[in-house]
Amino acid sequence: MKKRIIYSILFLLLLADLGYSFAQHLSQPLDGDMAWNIVPAKEISPIFKSPLGITAIVKHESYPNPNRFFSHWTMKEYFNIVPLLLQKIVSPVDSLYLSCALFKIFIQLVLIFLLAMSITGTSNFLKLDFLIAAVLVAPLFQTNGYQGYMGIIDTAPSYVFFYAFPCALLFLYFSPFILEYYHGKKPAGHLLINILWIPFALVVSLSGPLNPGIALIFSLLIFYNFIKNNYSQSNSQSFFKRTGNSILRIPGNYWFYLLPISLFSLYSLYLGRYNSNNLNKPLIELYSRLPAGIYHQFTQKLGFPILFIAIALNIIIIGYYYKTAAGKKILDVFKWIGIFALLYILLLPLGGYRDNRPNILRYDTIMPVTLCLMFMFGISALFLFKNMTSKQKIWYIPVIAGVLFIFTNCDDAQFDNNKCERTALKEISESKDSVVQIPGDCKVLSWGKLPKPKNSELNVQLLTIWRIIKDKKLYYNK
Repeated sequence: MKKRIIYSILFLLLLADLGYSFAQHLSQPLDGDMAWNIVPAKEISPIFKSPLGITAIVKHESYPNPNRFFSHWTMKEYFNIVPLLLQKIVSPVDSLYLSCALFKIFIQLVLIFLLAMSITGTSNFLKLDFLIAAVLVAPLFQTNGYQGYMGIIDTAPSYVFFYAFPCALLFLYFSPFILEYYHGKKPAGHLLINILWIPFALVVSLSGPLNPGIALIFSLLIFYNFIKNNYSQSNSQSFFKRTGNSILRIPGNYWFYLLPISLFSLYSLYLGRYNSNNLNKPLIELYSRLPAGIYHQFTQKLGFPILFIAIALNIIIIGYYYKTAAGKKILDVFKWIGIFALLYILLLPLGGYRDNRPNILRYDTIMPVTLCLMFMFGISALFLFKNMTSKQKIWYIPVIAGVLFIFTNCDDAQFDNNKCERTALKEISESKDSVVQIPGDCKVLSWGKLPKPKNSELNVQLLTIWRIIKDKKLYYNK
């Protein structure tokens, strides 16, 4: 009876968090890259003509994002289909924001599910451990609050398709491996995995800018750890024989998960050389910006410091009082996550420069590090919940509850962020003029003001696809 009550409370908390997030997503504006991706703009047509980027290599052509076809394709197809389907039950304008909110909450739910599964080793969401893990990580997803520093689901729909969505794909790709390697469990649907995972590795590698680097660092660390352990256990005297034997003793299923995605990721990085969006700056200058980026990203808001303190507290308690096999395993994973985060951040400048992230680090580029920290917080807290005595839980549970309350409370309610844009879209839709003037401080499918009507031409094409307008009309800001 007591367990059922706890389960019901946790389920309601998770449901309330997701419902609150959905309401926040529903109130976010559209962004200035949507028309460029969905219509699409002429400059990105080569992406759809050559999904694997072979044209760029053969003809030595540079164009935007040749190694991100699946992000572009998914976004284009989703927004060409879903808003029109939703218009059967809501107005055309409402269908836009509902489409964005549905995709955002879906990706958020997938990531929470994958985190909880990686923490507990089970995909059964009816189990109490799984639900506890989900409740532990759910409040860390910030829609407002600390979003600009540790956000996973971006306020801009386009960025969700190029950062959170690809990360979810990569996480899904590695989830069977995590279940085997860390939890010692065979994933369900093993035959399906054997058939689909190699082509899936190609999809993951050509989705978003972060996946190739993440996959290569992850694979490198796993291979290194196995070779190191096998080398120390080898009886051969020769260095080369010991090294060779160490490599040969790596289990075959690890090669299956790690080798294809590593090769495809190398190809994706090579293809990225033909990305016309890359801005050339000296590498020494990019690395000189890194310390400021680290300081700014991890210290300017309370989100990361609180998470660091909570994880450090858990690790200290486990290190001093719970040096069991399971406890040591968590400490070992913590060490490897730290190495992964360090390598990932040090390699970020190699990804090039963007005006929107002058200090290299930004909440979107450090998304894999943020997800790793969420995992560490969840797995260490759940371990302590299960191993502490009742007396110890009296002080520990309020501490963790306090951490979660801080994140929930700081993710403030802002339910009118797209009010101006909604009003302007309605004005454009209902106006009989061929050129419509909208308020000067109102952004409609743009990052900034549109001073001239011709600046809205691509946006108007998208509004026509979405049935917001029937006849061609342009708009501009006062």
